[in-house]
Amino acid sequence: MRLGRTLSISSCVTALCCSLLVMTVNAPKVKRKELNSHPKLSFSVISDIHLRTGKSDWGTNYHDAIAARKLKNALTDLDNINPHEDALVINGDFTTTGVQSDYDTLKDILNTAPHPKNILYAMGNHEFSSAFHNRKGVFSPQTFPNGVTVHSCIELFKKNTGMSNSYYDRWLNGYHFIVLGAEYSMSDFRKHNDTVLSETQLQWLAKKLQKSPNNKPTFVFLHEPIPNTVAGSFGGYLINGDKLRKILNQYPSVLFFSGHTHYSLMDQPSSIYHDYFTMFNTSAVRNPIIESHKLLGNSEGLYVQVYDHSVTVSARDFTIKSWIWEYTVRTE
Repeated sequence: MRLGRTLSISSCVTALCCSLLVMTVNAPKVKRKELNSHPKLSFSVISDIHLRTGKSDWGTNYHDAIAARKLKNALTDLDNINPHEDALVINGDFTTTGVQSDYDTLKDILNTAPHPKNILYAMGNHEFSSAFHNRKGVFSPQTFPNGVTVHSCIELFKKNTGMSNSYYDRWLNGYHFIVLGAEYSMSDFRKHNDTVLSETQLQWLAKKLQKSPNNKPTFVFLHEPIPNTVAGSFGGYLINGDKLRKILNQYPSVLFFSGHTHYSLMDQPSSIYHDYFTMFNTSAVRNPIIESHKLLGNSEGLYVQVYDHSVTVSARDFTIKSWIWEYTVRTE
């Protein structure tokens, strides 16, 4: 599969002032007829919502109304863009503490806000964060893992999302979606954030990719980015990311999406990384940040349209309901 890339960026300086840069990289122009036609598939990717309801770290009653509002706004905005989207991918950290009350808030929002029928969830590190809280819901790292196991976190995830496992695949409109699930240590506090993918999962991925068609893109999702690729990934998060990268590099048709870093899509060049496959940062719904870790206060995500010979990924600011940039990958 030969890939080319076409890029157009609309980088918002403020809600009222934008500049436009257009650049083409080793790719023929996408035919106007194709862009005006209906996509074969459309879906959105959001991550790092960080819903929280229940107890604060100090044991008081707490509800993060900002996180809830931002998710509702994002879903409403995406529905206004396309009420017939084929799928929504929530790429991890949709909870903050990983406890049932956070999941309940997610379900309450989905019961009222518009969204596609098909939702795919990836587990983020915060879906394992109940290990930091005692039975009263109070933050208690000194008693980590507080009776919590990897298995119990995955079971809670499955119960509340309807997903079959922490990693799984789906076929939508003839396109292959593969969702990976990071794995953690619950036996050693020092290793809790050392994200890994087990050999079992990597072998499973390799077999699933062999079933992907060569003439179509394959979409792969993982909450954590591969080290030293997209914005904010320098220094790690995924300690055996080299093994994942080696597998994916055999398939130039792969488009890989990751979250976790919260880095804003406003810095377009660092939001996309090319190896033999293409990687995208998905920013954050709750708190996008810039390189200095300053909070921007907005809310961001991606909208994806798949055509016969290209995939267009568009970055969106849900707060001001504006496009940030658009990037097209040729798939012929």
